[in-house]
Amino acid sequence: MTMGSMEKLLKKLKKYRIEVVILTIAFLIAIVSLLIFLNTYQKTDEEIQDFSLRPSSFEEQVGGQAKIYIDVSGSVNKPDSYEASNGIRLKDLIKKAGGLSDSADKSFFARNFNLARIVSDQEKIYVPSVWEVGNGYFVENQQMLDYNSPGRGIASNAPTDNKININSATIEELDTLPGVGKVTAQKIIDNRPFGALEELLNKKIVNKSVFENIKDLITI
Repeated sequence: MTMGSMEKLLKKLKKYRIEVVILTIAFLIAIVSLLIFLNTYQKTDEEIQDFSLRPSSFEEQVGGQAKIYIDVSGSVNKPDSYEASNGIRLKDLIKKAGGLSDSADKSFFARNFNLARIVSDQEKIYVPSVWEVGNGYFVENQQMLDYNSPGRGIASNAPTDNKININSATIEELDTLPGVGKVTAQKIIDNRPFGALEELLNKKIVNKSVFENIKDLITI
């Protein structure tokens, strides 16, 4: 390029310097915007891929079942608080506790405990001994009483003096109820007073199976 051509080019650049500056800035902005877009798109794509590889909440629940804790005491060989998988049956829980001990009233247990029942979290399972049943600390399930001896069933449930008053009982007294541990007993105390036994269900303090087991042993 000759000197004359260079001078002409410089004159044109000076004449249109504002336009040149604007075009240069616009070009730089376009380049920066493109780089930002590409970077953002790449991150979004990586996040989508990462999310697709994560197990869903359902898969996590199935893959790693939630744990529950149950207090097993009374006439079992290994009384303790046990960690178990959600949905465990009473039969399997009793096995965890070493089975029934020699002092257990096995006949009473077979009549009144449903081994196929699914155990709930924070539940208390108490297995009575022969002595405890013989001395009246535990009574037959109402259905068993009516089936075996209707007259005895009516007589046994007529007095209410031996029933536990959920509006005034201590945490220790409530703890003796089948399926009720100290945690549930404290919930009962915290939700007093009760106008009806069914409030234990309505306030979700105990589940239906526990309520069925204790409703004939409590009063208000």
